[in-house]
Amino acid sequence: MSNIATARKNRSRSSAEALRRHAPETLITFRVSVLSQLLARLVDASVGQDLGLSSRQWRVLVKLNRMGPSTSGAVARMASLARSQVSRASFELAVKGRGEQGEDPADRRRQVLSLTPAGVGVLRDGLGGSLERERRLRARLGEADYA
Repeated sequence: MSNIATARKNRSRSSAEALRRHAPETLITFRVSVLSQLLARLVDASVGQDLGLSSRQWRVLVKLNRMGPSTSGAVARMASLARSQVSRASFELAVKGRGEQGEDPADRRRQVLSLTPAGVGVLRDGLGGSLERERRLRARLGEADYA
């Protein structure tokens, strides 16, 4: 039995009173989830306005720049995205001339994703905004919180 299945089996059902008292906003998982959504909206607005990209497309470009030509599965793992999200973003980037989808010579069933010179240009244009978002967020956090 997996750890998840064991944990589910060992949990008892909460009472109606416990459910009424439950304040999800006090849970770190809830708070991190909300923060993640807020940051994604911030990045979406910024890269959408400045670069004409979605945050998902930006993330794929950034990871491809770091990794070099890679399969969608490898990009998905490195970018913490679903493979279908990477495939969609890669298609959209190819349509915009920012990325390319080619055949993997070792396995024709797989696609290799890569940046175009225009994609590198978009990264160069967007890096300043990314670093500024990081600077503003970091300024609001102490060293311990950042760590």
